[in-house]
Amino acid sequence: MRLPTRQIPSVLPGTRGTLRAGRPTRALVPRLKEGDIAVIDHVDLDRSTALAIAATGVIAVVNAQPMVSGRYPNRGPKTLADAGIELIDQIGEAGLDKLVDGRKARILDGEIFDGERLLASGRVLDQESLESDLENAKQGLSSHLELFTHNSSELLRREEEVLLHGNGVPPLDTPLAGRPVVVVADHPDLDRLLGDLAGFLREQRPTIISVGPAAKRLSKKHVRHAVLVLGADTDTFPEPKVLTGAAEVVLAPGGSGSEQAAELLDRIGVQPKRFDSSLAPEDAALLIAYAQHPSLVIGAGVSTTLTDFLEDQRPGLAGTYLTRLALGPTLIDASAVPAVRRKEPLARRLFLPLLTAVTALAIGLPAGVWAADHGLTGRGLSEIGTGAGGDAGAGATVDTTSGQSSSRTETDSRQSAEAQFVAEAGDTLLPGRLAGQKVAVVTFPGADRKTVDALTGNVTTAGAEMTGVLDVRPNLLDPDRKQYVDSLATQLVEQLGRGDADQATYQRMGQVIGETYAGRKPPAAFDKQAKTAAVALLTGDLVKAQGRPTGPADLVLVVLGEDNEVTTAVEGLTEGLGATTKGLVVTAATGSEDLAALRANDWPGWFASVDGIESTTGQIVAPLALARQKNQEGGEFGASGFGGLLKD
Repeated sequence: MRLPTRQIPSVLPGTRGTLRAGRPTRALVPRLKEGDIAVIDHVDLDRSTALAIAATGVIAVVNAQPMVSGRYPNRGPKTLADAGIELIDQIGEAGLDKLVDGRKARILDGEIFDGERLLASGRVLDQESLESDLENAKQGLSSHLELFTHNSSELLRREEEVLLHGNGVPPLDTPLAGRPVVVVADHPDLDRLLGDLAGFLREQRPTIISVGPAAKRLSKKHVRHAVLVLGADTDTFPEPKVLTGAAEVVLAPGGSGSEQAAELLDRIGVQPKRFDSSLAPEDAALLIAYAQHPSLVIGAGVSTTLTDFLEDQRPGLAGTYLTRLALGPTLIDASAVPAVRRKEPLARRLFLPLLTAVTALAIGLPAGVWAADHGLTGRGLSEIGTGAGGDAGAGATVDTTSGQSSSRTETDSRQSAEAQFVAEAGDTLLPGRLAGQKVAVVTFPGADRKTVDALTGNVTTAGAEMTGVLDVRPNLLDPDRKQYVDSLATQLVEQLGRGDADQATYQRMGQVIGETYAGRKPPAAFDKQAKTAAVALLTGDLVKAQGRPTGPADLVLVVLGEDNEVTTAVEGLTEGLGATTKGLVVTAATGSEDLAALRANDWPGWFASVDGIESTTGQIVAPLALARQKNQEGGEFGASGFGGLLKD
């Protein structure tokens, strides 16, 4: 008779995986892999950490501590449960010691086995038990808030000068005044937040301040930051190429020792600014941005809600709360941007992009790299000066060798009488009139390029040295960007140390352009202030340089284009230019309403004008009028026939 034998099932029931244990939880997360069982020692698991754990693909989380202690309704456990991850907590210190990292294990009904051997046991958490725990935790919130309030009061007492007055916040060389800023901190959900910001980043091109390890994640997404804020923990520093790639680095150790961090940065050639405060780097970054008077600060990956503050287990929690209070309505969360960002083209003007590359104000880019840095790879000044590279228009450029226009031949039987006159008399009219003078040309939107080429060619024929052609971009005249222009003009007047800050918006901007590219007593070359101001104007899409500017000019030739809807902008820019340059001539085609509006003003002698520049005669009259402006004689001139070349 055969005795019955015990039947051992071929597959034991439960959830199987490899145990991955470690403290603190932040250090464990990078080692977690799909199918693992995470073993943590973390009371009141926060949502941020839970998101990071869930992203690794673990199948279960075993916690030595209570997932919800009852102090406040933390969101981490529910985040894991919603992701379908099995939860067990309160296995205790003894149970934690038995769950060795790397061991294969099986979970069943709150118990953890190695094969059939029980290793540890705890409480199973499901949606129902979690909801009960979180509801009970709301009752403990008041006592937690009392402690939180006390800590906030103590911190405010210690950091009053920083939080209330901004004292001790290092000033940035990167100008942020009046423009949007995005502060990016490391966060498990950062990819989604950056996705929410994608349209805003593309359209508004805000300045980006990254905090610690967030810089590395931004570089992988090809999102460039201008300022990098680092704490004392060198383990969170990005690689050297990211550190050296930032325009500015600020070391904000948060009250911890920072000697090791400073030594590391010094070894790779980074000289950081210091922010000596007990505030965490994330909070320091927000205050640094706010101290520069931005139009808006968007926080991506930063704490913004009361629950965020309570779940944040790092020291300095009160600093996080008080920093948000200090910023007030200036700070919004990245997740809110898609809801408020306009979809129509006007969105490009909503938050006033005050210069992506205004960061170059402090970097001090040399004048020689302006064109290359901003894709301004058009013709060189030598070509512009001679009218090369394109058709200069009928009889537009005088050839002093042959006495004829470079764009027509002697056999052209259809020459107009006017063009014939210019061809024969050009040698007498122009050469030498502007000898020894440096001339800059400023064009307004809609100016005809062939006409501009003709004018620059004839200015060169008159003996002047062309310093460059500067195109005013439509953005500069856009009424919806006036606040943008105003903020930048104020900042650049201060940066230049020249001009009248009390003038109206466009007058100030005209002064900035005049003081940058010309001036009453222009130096031999661009000084440092002019270089940085020019970079700001170029990279801010307010002006565009045709060729590479060689230095300040003595005289300025303005070429108006299409009539502008807001003539006050044109008048303001003209007034600012005229008040700061040695001599100025404003030119326009026949019938220009903008020129008519300018002529209606009672300008001083610095203002002279020429109409009819679409004609060959007008193109000759312009440099002649410019020669008169060496002495600021003023006057209105037109090209209406041989008898009206010059008229008072």
